Amino acid sequence: MDNETTTIGENVRSRGHLLRVLGVVFGLAAVVGSVIGQGILRSPGVVAEATGSETLIVALWIAGALLNCLLALGFAELGAAIPQAGGPFAFARRAFGPKTALLVACIMFVALYSSLAYLAFVVGEFLVRLGVGGGAIEPQWFGIAALALFALVNALGTRISGASQVLLSTVKGLVLIGLVIVLFASPGATVEAGGEVLRGGWLPIGTALLVILTTYDGWWNVVMYGEEVKDPGRTIPRALFGGILGVAVIYVLVNLAMLHVLTPEQMAGSTLVAADAAGAMFGEQADFALTCFGVLSVGAITNLMVMNYTRFTYAFARAGLLPAALATVSRNGTPIRAMLLPVIAASVFILTGSYSELVSLAQTVWLVVFILVNAAVIALRRREPDLPRPFRVPLYPVSIWAAQLVLVALLVIFIAQDPWYSLAGFVLSAALWAGYLLLARASGEPHFGAIDAEDLQ
Repeated sequence: MDNETTTIGENVRSRGHLLRVLGVVFGLAAVVGSVIGQGILRSPGVVAEATGSETLIVALWIAGALLNCLLALGFAELGAAIPQAGGPFAFARRAFGPKTALLVACIMFVALYSSLAYLAFVVGEFLVRLGVGGGAIEPQWFGIAALALFALVNALGTRISGASQVLLSTVKGLVLIGLVIVLFASPGATVEAGGEVLRGGWLPIGTALLVILTTYDGWWNVVMYGEEVKDPGRTIPRALFGGILGVAVIYVLVNLAMLHVLTPEQMAGSTLVAADAAGAMFGEQADFALTCFGVLSVGAITNLMVMNYTRFTYAFARAGLLPAALATVSRNGTPIRAMLLPVIAASVFILTGSYSELVSLAQTVWLVVFILVNAAVIALRRREPDLPRPFRVPLYPVSIWAAQLVLVALLVIFIAQDPWYSLAGFVLSAALWAGYLLLARASGEPHFGAIDAEDLQ
């Protein structure tokens, strides 16, 4: 070990370290909690608008799960082989060096901090819709209060914050299963035989599949906790694929339950199919019940994101991209100082209202991170063939190149759908990247510290 690495290792130990106390149950909860949100309540209407075939509707949701499993292969291999806080940032640094890792950091900074603000604001909107505060409090203040609450929960320690996520994800899953049971217990809809398979050709089917893919989004968050999960070589792949398949089971059951009480024609074009389906059972109480689920669902994701984004902020600080003070870890395993940055930044975004534009800007460029993760798999297979890989991408290299083709196709589609925001997202990320490099050159290059394996135990 050279002198620089020794010094960095000593600094890591002196500032505390993350605790390896999270198990596979937390990993599964992190995936399920990140993925299941309001999308499953809205997306079925878009899918039914593309096809009147119940069989094809269900098949599209299964296809979405399989495609996400394909996209998760690279994350599983690198998450198991390089279990470090920061996930994609750590992968890019190992495979391509500091400058590419900095680009990933810039994309993640914009995309994830703004999404945290968006999620917290939505929690506030749901609370206002429930009548909390009697109309005297604006949703942005509820959103900031939610951030403060979840920051407090996370400050209590890794064990408590992890347990809270397991609890919230479990309750969220049970609520959806309860909805499925209630809908199946109701009288079935009268369906005419021979529903129209393709309502408007193959293009709407492609749109439906794209919507389904985004409804599964969020599974990658579990790789952020590589330094905190026990036996990451086994836990991370199990959590990724087990979580995606578990969500797929819930999604398929929810769609089957909706199809039990509504015809595809009734579902088609609905902006909130779940409300239409639940209305058949709960009447006027359906909106109240689904709004309560919204608070639970989005609140659980926000809680997880506070925990998640704290880890990559900590990883950036440890690498020298942010002030070293943010790389301090308390005895209970929480990088409290690192947690303050995303919470404060998200609160500012909420007050300025800029989060919506930032989320739109980052949506397309975030796919570049996925492409770089797969590129890192390929690069490290060539440069470090002896790197211990507890999980290896099956059918390599065919499977990893297939995932790349899917990602490139999605990138082209997203750019074609919204060229202005896509271009702006690339410009903003590149500007942050170039600006940081210029400042670093003027003040001295950041060290991007190489953390020795023994410091991550």
